Amino acid sequence: MTAIKTEPTATRQRVLPVGSSGSLWSILPRYGIFDFRGHQLRIEVADPENVLFPTDCGLSLLVALNGPDAPDLTGKRVLDIGCGSGIYTIALLLAGAAHVTALDINPAAAAVTRMNVLRNGLDSSRLTCVSAGLADYLSQDGFDLVVTNPPHLPYDESYATANGLEAALVAGPNGRALYDQVVERIDDLLLPGGALLMAHSSLTDVGRTSDELALRGYSVSTLEIWEMDIPLLAYASHKQTMLRHLNRLRDAGSAVFDGERFQVHAMVFQRPAADCAPGLPR
Repeated sequence: MTAIKTEPTATRQRVLPVGSSGSLWSILPRYGIFDFRGHQLRIEVADPENVLFPTDCGLSLLVALNGPDAPDLTGKRVLDIGCGSGIYTIALLLAGAAHVTALDINPAAAAVTRMNVLRNGLDSSRLTCVSAGLADYLSQDGFDLVVTNPPHLPYDESYATANGLEAALVAGPNGRALYDQVVERIDDLLLPGGALLMAHSSLTDVGRTSDELALRGYSVSTLEIWEMDIPLLAYASHKQTMLRHLNRLRDAGSAVFDGERFQVHAMVFQRPAADCAPGLPR
């Protein structure tokens, strides 16, 4: 059966102001309150250079989870890949998820996520925190929903720090390391009929991810598109090096941005209820 690709006829697009308190803010905050489905999410990060406080890119996916086209979360078993501060985990639990597995390669993220779950008065028995990279993660049970906001900036040894901030923002020479791992592992993680909800940066080849998952039989839809500043503040002293890498990726056709502005696509990839394309790569 031919894979189906779908796009809404009028995907909502939002433009965040240039130079707002966005893409890594003007400072590294430690505490904030965010509205979600009638609740206020309280997020605290003791060391924002070790566990990244939510940024505009991350908050765009939170808004998508809050939108009318978001997947139903009631009773779902969910995997939060790259849980960071736990903002998605908390939102998912508040929205009725039966259980959330919060996965992050940064060991400090597990402690921060668990504390923020408790800070929001949620039942921690519905939470499992795992400190591991996706490539090493093994699960006996599949998930109804996988949620992720992958790192999306290209690596360079000149600004390598090997801390939590780098783990949250930088992913290989083309910024796609975690995207590629998600595509490779998604059929192992997601139950038939389940969905992948992803914040996809325009710096990391949106079309490639869409095409690869469509070949696996997934339908593809975009909930919202956000325009915002490229998160360069964390690498201000290496800005020109970062932009050189991004320009290289744009010349290769795998990054889309204008000046220092890029887009984040809140996307849903729906797995068929039954495999419909035998013989295609898995």
